[in-house]
Amino acid sequence: MISEKQKIRHLLHRAGLGFTPGEEAVLENKKLSEHIDELFKNSETIEELSYLPYPLKEGAEAYSTKILLLMLVSITDTQALSMAWMFRLATTKAALREQMTVFWHNHFATSVPLAYLMQVQNNTIRKNALGSFRTLAHAIAKDPAMINYLNNQQNHKNNPNENFARELMELFTIGFGNYTEKDIKESARAFTGWTIDKKGEYTFRAEDHDDGVKEFRGKSGSFNGEDIINMLLDDKLTAKFITRKIYKEFVNEFVDEERISALAEEFYNSDYDIKKLMKTIFSSEWFYEEKNIGTKIMSPVELMIRMKKLINLTPKEDLIQVKFQRVLGQLLLFPPNVAGWKGGRNWIDGASLFLRLNLALASRGKYKINASDKPQFEETGEIKPARELLFSAEWSALSQLINGETDEQLIQSAAEKLLQVELTETEKQKFVALLNQSTVETKKIDALTLIMSSPSFQLI
Repeated sequence: MISEKQKIRHLLHRAGLGFTPGEEAVLENKKLSEHIDELFKNSETIEELSYLPYPLKEGAEAYSTKILLLMLVSITDTQALSMAWMFRLATTKAALREQMTVFWHNHFATSVPLAYLMQVQNNTIRKNALGSFRTLAHAIAKDPAMINYLNNQQNHKNNPNENFARELMELFTIGFGNYTEKDIKESARAFTGWTIDKKGEYTFRAEDHDDGVKEFRGKSGSFNGEDIINMLLDDKLTAKFITRKIYKEFVNEFVDEERISALAEEFYNSDYDIKKLMKTIFSSEWFYEEKNIGTKIMSPVELMIRMKKLINLTPKEDLIQVKFQRVLGQLLLFPPNVAGWKGGRNWIDGASLFLRLNLALASRGKYKINASDKPQFEETGEIKPARELLFSAEWSALSQLINGETDEQLIQSAAEKLLQVELTETEKQKFVALLNQSTVETKKIDALTLIMSSPSFQLI
């Protein structure tokens, strides 16, 4: 039987970016339904990420689009923006909105070293993260970073570029196998003339647009880009494709097809109301079934946010977190390709798991994490020598949550507070034996460290 508190923890791990020791201590002060309502109420707030200023003077424009893009290129600024977003994730009250912003960032994966344009896209996603997927899809199609990333500025009337048209169907709406090569070619014609101006903003160049008749998925007409997007959204395949992806991220990697069908039907009939879909999921009894709890491997971002909230894990230098997340395989604003991060078991390999398991020890100076810098974007040259990545942490607030007179009780208490799955008897006895070697002064923190160093801690 899953307790009310376990359900609340499950909800907050999956939808609320975790919780601090202070929040854990008072979880039972509100019912599960109240926590759900609070998540959505807090996420009504839309606070833009305004870390980077606009690169041009007000009202000014560059001599050419190419010059503008050269001005915008900055790997350092993009990394700094990524860290500013990480800080937002760790401290925001609008946790669900930020979590959905991460989800849609991965869905509409974009990776260009144009820091300000990435910030613009990030805010566009944030604004629509719990709104209408129809509105979001149209907005992303006109997003300057996306246009640059998928080369739509090279999509001309007399020489169509198919990149955006292909990914729109394969990755953003109906999914692979539900369109033909002709559909790609014809829809690419509909997006000709969609480009970026000298201010770095979307513009439509009518003279470069093919306004001739297109044949797209069995229909004929002088379709434009908006028409193509609406036709794809009018197909229930899109609702099912998006719903399945949301289910795999927030519920379980192994999907229940009957539930997907029911959720997709509701999503479609609501005209793609994201907030309504998410509330249905988090309010459903099946979301809190045992088979859905403790089954998700934390992404590197989720791991770092959880460690920040639990023990105020803090890098000793600004770029240490950038380096560490690169090694673990997920640095926000730097997805590996247009398909985004695969997630699930793909987060874990021998090297990354070893680093994950030793992060708590490293924060106490009991383990050295070393990583090498690799060239990114415009950088060239050989891989630089590995350097130690240093973190600090504060354990006092978390240690106050556990209690016990014996080593076994302390381990059990720490496990109950930090794990979504039960320790096996073998694991428990191993940790008890290790804790037996600790001094009285460090026992509580050592018990927490042992639990946070277990593979089970990686599951939420």
